[in-house]
Amino acid sequence: MFYLGSMKSQVIPAAPITAEVRPTSRFLRFGLASIATFVLGGIILVVAHATGMLVGDRTYWFQAAPWFLAPFAPVVGVTAAAYPRRWLSCRYNAFIVVALGAAVGGLFYSLSPGWLVLPRYLNFWRFIPWARNLLWYFSPDFEFQMASCWIAAGAAAMLVTLARKTLRNLAAATLLCLLAVVLPPPLFSYVTNNQELTVAFVVPVKPGASAVKTPRVIDLGPHPLLRAETNTVENHVLETLQKAGLIGPYRVAEIDRCGTGKKALQIVVLNAPVSTKAQLPEPNGTELIDIAEPNGWRTLPTQAATLGRFVEVRTSPSRSFLAMYWIHGATSTSGFGSAIRPD
Repeated sequence: MFYLGSMKSQVIPAAPITAEVRPTSRFLRFGLASIATFVLGGIILVVAHATGMLVGDRTYWFQAAPWFLAPFAPVVGVTAAAYPRRWLSCRYNAFIVVALGAAVGGLFYSLSPGWLVLPRYLNFWRFIPWARNLLWYFSPDFEFQMASCWIAAGAAAMLVTLARKTLRNLAAATLLCLLAVVLPPPLFSYVTNNQELTVAFVVPVKPGASAVKTPRVIDLGPHPLLRAETNTVENHVLETLQKAGLIGPYRVAEIDRCGTGKKALQIVVLNAPVSTKAQLPEPNGTELIDIAEPNGWRTLPTQAATLGRFVEVRTSPSRSFLAMYWIHGATSTSGFGSAIRPD
């Protein structure tokens, strides 16, 4: 007879069912996130440029854009490397890394003016081959474009680096990049009330002078004002003046165009040299006539819808000119003190 002692059952702990997300190496995470940020940001900007979806539709600063991705990419890389390893298996890891990447992009934008100006005070400009491009930064359309690119690229790069490589996450990263291409232009136009503003400066024709004279054209819009379109604008301006009871004879001395979006026309009639500074409100998607008179300015129609921006007209230091002007648009300032000659 054998005595069978009590046998204690041993409980073997079960293996964890959730596998840790790779890569676990912080250095590898830094490299992958940095590369992904630069590549995805570049794709966003290239697609926006190719499809004409750049904010403001102005391409002159496009060559500077990659240089603004270069300092941003390592910041996202450091954020990915510092991401707590224990959070990689969290149920909401994908949402957390997307929100964190977007926050890094927004924070980088809010702090960027400081590091952009810093090299100037440290006299580092000569060591930075792309320093001249930094002068283009302080433009609303460029700032809006780069801010949206940084936010989307940071979020997508963190997602593809730290989340599981599932079809759902890859589709989410693609959607973030697509939204960064499609949303900024209409959102910028809505927020800033951007419009394609054409300003025509009209002067009276002196007795014996010819009314047929080609106006000077200044165009800061994305599409150059061609000769045929210049003639169309000139004829329309003169017809509008006649309908308003301003027979003249007048001629269009200068045409200035800036902005994109809805079309607006502002006609500035200079009957004599401007004696005082004036700020003429810009029309809001309509047509407006501002007439310089001895006692001030008269606007037709009187109840026309206007914006908070304005065309600034000043006295010219030279008697050879009627006035100088600045046009304050949503994306830039046009005119820059251009002078209007009399007939």
